[in-house]
Amino acid sequence: MRLDICFVPGDFQAQAYQAYTAVVLDILRATSSITTAFANDCHALVPVTSVTEAWEYKQQQPQVLLAGERQGQCITGFDLGNSPFEYTRPKVAGQTIVMTTTNGTKALTAAASCRNVYIGSFLNAAYLCQQLADEQEDIVIVCAGTEGRFSLEDALCAGLIADRLSRFYALSDTALAAQAMYRGAQHDLNACIGASSHARYLESIGFAADIEYCLRHDCLAIVPYFAQGIIRV
Repeated sequence: MRLDICFVPGDFQAQAYQAYTAVVLDILRATSSITTAFANDCHALVPVTSVTEAWEYKQQQPQVLLAGERQGQCITGFDLGNSPFEYTRPKVAGQTIVMTTTNGTKALTAAASCRNVYIGSFLNAAYLCQQLADEQEDIVIVCAGTEGRFSLEDALCAGLIADRLSRFYALSDTALAAQAMYRGAQHDLNACIGASSHARYLESIGFAADIEYCLRHDCLAIVPYFAQGIIRV
């Protein structure tokens, strides 16, 4: 079995990976917020690529919650932004959420053609790795990046997953690189990721607490699954 990593969505080629199980990572913050939403009993989440699509969905189904961000900030008129602290049980339990973010939801829609698509984060890494080990399918990890560019936090979470699955999988060169990065950074992960460009930007607009939360390991026993345009568990 093989494990490959695409450090940016542009490296992902749908035809090459259609028989693979995909794991999508957008650590700061979309996949961390999605995982948190389902841990708090969200019913379903629909990722879309544009604000216009989200409003069109709302017109057809007025009961849905709109969530997302542009430049890290909540979109005007939306119910939720992209901070995991907004996805509390009182707000999201039993709700369907339509989400659009700068990076994460685009990576999800790109990976939709794969055999299976899971939502990954540091928060649910242990449970995700167990699911992947049990299924024994070829894996591609798709890092959402930041506006098409490499993001350190996504690569390091990909490296953690590669490291934990290395007993079962043949790692590609990119997976070996991510594993090496993670092993080098794991003992001071918060400081390493805290120095990254996206973390510094989020801190500058008031979301330092989000960064700390998104780097917690193995605390949510849930693996959201994306199929037919909808994320569920």
